[in-house]
Amino acid sequence: MATPRQRTLSVVPATDPITAVVVRIALPRGLERLRRRHDPAAAAGVPAHVTLLYPFLPVGDLGPAIRRELAVIARRVEPFDARFAGVGRFPGVVYLVPEPPSPFAALTAAIWSMFDEYPPYGGAHDDIRPHLTIADAPEASLDEIAGEAVHWLPFARHVNAMELLVQEGGVRWRRRWRIPLGVRQ
Repeated sequence: MATPRQRTLSVVPATDPITAVVVRIALPRGLERLRRRHDPAAAAGVPAHVTLLYPFLPVGDLGPAIRRELAVIARRVEPFDARFAGVGRFPGVVYLVPEPPSPFAALTAAIWSMFDEYPPYGGAHDDIRPHLTIADAPEASLDEIAGEAVHWLPFARHVNAMELLVQEGGVRWRRRWRIPLGVRQ
């Protein structure tokens, strides 16, 4: 049986605007250039990120109550440091592995438990692995891309917020909300 393809944020035009909850990660310049060449989502405005929940609510369902619910989750999680030192692969995809993966997985689980009708990746995968996509290009030489990515590793980032992204106009993505972690209001 073929391995199902782990998906990242889609660049397939949608009839209705869709959303995602992510943690934005600033990449070293060389990795960002590599991602822009090999990840079509970058051209659609999707920043480098670790996905927490995608697809999320329809845009029309977003409002102050949803933002408050996400803020409740975010305030329970203290900011943390993540290190990216390894490269992984799904079929047609090259990604960076966050260390530790547990804070990302815990955020995904918390959001999903509050919005259980929206499973990660639409329920397409049994095993959800936090990852940062560098290439989503089945036709490219993934070995070469992975080899190039290794040259920019390791790097670390302080994670202090999650974001809600919205796909608008059927293609472009933009940030709707930035929700800080660990902030008591």
